Amino acid sequence: MAELANRIGLGLAARGDVREVVRWAQQAEELGVESIWIHDSYFERDPITYLSAIGLETRQIGLGAGALNPYTRHPVVLAMTMSALDDLAPRRCTLALGSGLPLRLSQMAIPYDDTVGRVSEAIDQVRPLSRGESLLLTYTAPPRPRTLTPPPPSPLSPPPARPPLP
Repeated sequence: MAELANRIGLGLAARGDVREVVRWAQQAEELGVESIWIHDSYFERDPITYLSAIGLETRQIGLGAGALNPYTRHPVVLAMTMSALDDLAPRRCTLALGSGLPLRLSQMAIPYDDTVGRVSEAIDQVRPLSRGESLLLTYTAPPRPRTLTPPPPSPLSPPPARPPLP
């Protein structure tokens, strides 16, 4: 793998042929690009599908999901998604959370309210869930037991490229 003078990441929208984007990610990895980010592009395609395919076909490049938001993806779903992605590409996944785009959310009939509060609350929920901790989200039902802890890397896994999710 080539080594670049500066750390560089490649950001792409979730559009176009998934297999072609995987080839771009493989080329980026060969050129020494540190990470590839697939952004949520409303009314186009799901970024996690692209990242899953990239994770299976690359060995070291970091995988960035972002910016995802708590309006279209509940924090529990975000933690579940990142746990599964980390299983495919151990220690290479990063989640970026954002507030979403007001116009796109309104086009989906999703209320756009206190963005700072909503994103902060999502971060406070995703962090413990990503560590495998149980979390009480409502007082009308008991919390789920620990279930999201990623499996340990297998002996055939590449060495970690980055620390685990905080």
